This record gives sequence, C-alpha cells and structure tokens, in this order.
Amino acid sequence: MAAFPAYVTAAFSERGYPLDRTTAEAIEEATAVLDAELGLELELPYREQRRSPLELFREALEIVALSLLDTGVFPTVAESTMVEGDTYGLAPGSSSALGAEAHETHLAWGAAKASAFMTGQAAVLKDPVILLVTADRGDRDAILPVLKSPGVDCLSARNPAAVAGAIEQRAVLIAFVDLVHRSARGSVARLVDAGVPTVVYGDGVDDLTETGLLAQGVRAVVRRRDFVANPARFLPPLA
Repeated sequence: MAAFPAYVTAAFSERGYPLDRTTAEAIEEATAVLDAELGLELELPYREQRRSPLELFREALEIVALSLLDTGVFPTVAESTMVEGDTYGLAPGSSSALGAEAHETHLAWGAAKASAFMTGQAAVLKDPVILLVTADRGDRDAILPVLKSPGVDCLSARNPAAVAGAIEQRAVLIAFVDLVHRSARGSVARLVDAGVPTVVYGDGVDDLTETGLLAQGVRAVVRRRDFVANPARFLPPLA
C-alpha cells in the first residue's frame, strides 16, 4: 500500500505520462481499491486466497491506465512489457520493483502461504512435479518423457489456470515455458509470483525480451534448439 503512489508516480515520470489533477485522482482511487481488495483477500485463510498481493497491485494499476486512455494518452510501450494486458508498461515484473520493504513483505506472504499448504494435507500437496508449458504437440510428446524421473512426474499445462492448479495441488520443482505459447506471459507471471524456478525457451529472443524476463524473476532464457536437444540438463538436482 505504501509503495503504490510512489511507484506509479515514478513510472509516469519514466514513461513521460502527464502528472496532473486527473492522474492524482486516478492514483487516489486505485490506492483505495487496492486497499479494499487486499483487505478482502488477506482476511481469507491462506488456502482460500486465489490472488497474490502483486496480482492485486497490477489490477489496481488498470484504473490508472484507464485514466491515461480517457485523457487521450496512447500506449507507447506495449511491446516491451512482460505482463499480459499491460498496454502502458506500468505493471511491475516482480515485487522487487516496489522497493525492498514491499518485496520482503511479499516474500513473507508467499512463505506463509506455502507453509499453510504444507500442513494438514501435506501428503497430497507435497507430490513433486515438473511443469511444461508448450505450444508444440511434437515438442510436448518428445520432452515430457525426458523430464520424468522416478518419483517425479512431468505435467503439461496449457493455460494459466492449469498452471495455477498445479502450483496449488503439487510441489512444482521447476517449470519450462515456451515463449510462443499464447499464455506464456500469464503462465510466467503466476509461476514467478509463486516462487517456482522458471526457464523460458524460444526462437529469436532479443536482448530486450530476455532482460525483461530475467528482471521479472525468470531463472534463465534459452534457445529452443538447445532446450529441445537436451531438456534434462536444465533440471535442478532431484535427489
């Protein structure tokens, strides 16, 4: 909450967006909405919380973005953002962009939520799994068997909802995401928010895209041919 107004003001200055009465009112409204939504979500038991504080932060930014649209400011950075639907480039890739205090608070929330899932139903929720998000059926059929190992399954997730379900129900050791998948950005955001080590692979990844992904919290960005040739070499030690 404390980080929101300062973050938006800094983002506007960086992007060259106008800081005026309309902007101030939009920031005030978005801050109030964020406060209310955080209150509602965090009152729920950890197991029932479906949105992270960072997701709520990004949703509040949509109010500010709409104020820009209403005043005739057109998006200029849609290609550089790594958050799906962030047409004005306002959404932070990770909570680290909000400052050390906000980042530490977000990590503490994640640790507490993870701890809640590790109790009670731990026997079910601890089952380890490797996650693959790919748009190519041939790649999927070839990669899945290679990534499986005794006691560790490899699942294919085809959309962010499936990714969220895997995070909630299993212990995701690492995730591999095909950058050309239509849900790649949404999937990466969910995985990184949940603290899952994530490797993104694809063809023709430029420096800007790679830098944005790494800043978002992705562990590595690799060429498609290197990943497909030997997916197992990107696995962490599983023993």
